[in-house]
Amino acid sequence: MLDDFVFSLSVALPIFLIMLSGFIFRKKKIITVEFIDAANFIIFYLALPIKLFNSVAESSVSESFDIRFIGYALSATVISVILAYFLSIFTIDEKSKTGAFVHGSFRGNFIYVGFSLLENVTGSIGAKTPLIVAFVIPLYNIMAVLLLIFTNPSNKSKNQIKNALKNIITNPFIIAIILGSAASLVDFKLPLMLQNTADYFDVLATPLALLTIGATFRIDKLFVDIRTSIFATIFKLIILPALAVSTAIAFGFPNEEIFLIYVLFGVPSAVVSYVITAAMDGDQDLAASIVMMTTLFSVFSITLFIFIFKIFAIV
Repeated sequence: MLDDFVFSLSVALPIFLIMLSGFIFRKKKIITVEFIDAANFIIFYLALPIKLFNSVAESSVSESFDIRFIGYALSATVISVILAYFLSIFTIDEKSKTGAFVHGSFRGNFIYVGFSLLENVTGSIGAKTPLIVAFVIPLYNIMAVLLLIFTNPSNKSKNQIKNALKNIITNPFIIAIILGSAASLVDFKLPLMLQNTADYFDVLATPLALLTIGATFRIDKLFVDIRTSIFATIFKLIILPALAVSTAIAFGFPNEEIFLIYVLFGVPSAVVSYVITAAMDGDQDLAASIVMMTTLFSVFSITLFIFIFKIFAIV
């Protein structure tokens, strides 16, 4: 059992040590705002799309495409929004905070933190991970916009739905998955020189993403409406992944998919939940607080879940 605990800690802790490095570098002014902006551009438009392209192109699209798994992930995501909304009824006094609370409670940092977690446990992001990116991540955007409009009737940004759909179509991750799928279907291989170059960006994506998350971490945001943030954190890191995993087990999904489902629902809140909430006149301070608190405490929740998975031989 001690070995299982050491393994669990060795999976979760390195992710947050890299984040901590980013935080320290920012405090020491080694990492600047300009660096963060440039890094985010490289991650979003180059490194992560290349990682997704490589993953899809090297897998068998016809074999990895699983409508049952996709259906479960989409359904569970919608249900998670509904559950978070009902929880907000009993935990939030100011209705203006509802949108930020629900958004931070259901939207996880699947691509940045999730990819790191998958690689630490399994050695790769896996063949079915791009399915999550292709189907669930766009659903995140649509659900977030609808939620924030619904919970803030005074919001004048009704055209945000149109913008969300446009962003989905032009999203570099979606384009990379489509191109990777085409490459897989026709068995296309990049020339060795280009493939080696792509592999360098593939390796760069995860650590650079974690560094930038740490560099944007703000301690002062932890203490904004701490009571509400604690409720959101418990739901996001413990209740939601426990429900998703136990239901997946009941449906008979294999261990690999059970772990992927945990990663989808158990990672901390995505930084973009703050960005979208702020853009749509939601409570941006609460949104930032939830992102910071779930990120900080996820080192403990991830270690706990991995430990349990090791005991039951799921990972």
